[in-house]
Amino acid sequence: MPPGAPRRKMTLTTPVQVAISAVSGAVFCVVLFLVLDLVNAFPPVVPWTVPGVLVVMAVAAWVFARSVPRRLEERSLSSGEAVAVLLVAKSMVMTGAVLAGGHAVYVGRFVGALAAEQPAARVLHGSATILASLLLAVAGWTLEKACIVSVDDDSDESGTPAGNPA
Repeated sequence: MPPGAPRRKMTLTTPVQVAISAVSGAVFCVVLFLVLDLVNAFPPVVPWTVPGVLVVMAVAAWVFARSVPRRLEERSLSSGEAVAVLLVAKSMVMTGAVLAGGHAVYVGRFVGALAAEQPAARVLHGSATILASLLLAVAGWTLEKACIVSVDDDSDESGTPAGNPA
């Protein structure tokens, strides 16, 4: 970074970034369907393990998010670990948005053919995956919010106590 250039700070994931991720997932799914149509193939039914794993990850993130503020207060969370937690949280938000957007297109493609067995299974499994993806995104957002450190009134902007020469 050149001297005098403003230092970039990591910020929380914005709603615009989440929306762009969801649209990206939807566009990818549309392109995937176009390719599958070209080769006369059908997309597979999403296995139940996909929403299951997403829910397990969301629950684990939510449980961990509950411990982060206490660990920050006790200073038992190292700076490296805190950055890793924030990066994982941001990844969870974006991954949940991408998967929700893509599976929304997946479900939308087959919702008109619910009378047949395979399209009905695609809609059911895809809908469960949308819900699990949204849970993952919300859990990531919760974990991301848990990483916020409040700055006391008697400290400067960097978080070091006022009068501390370090």
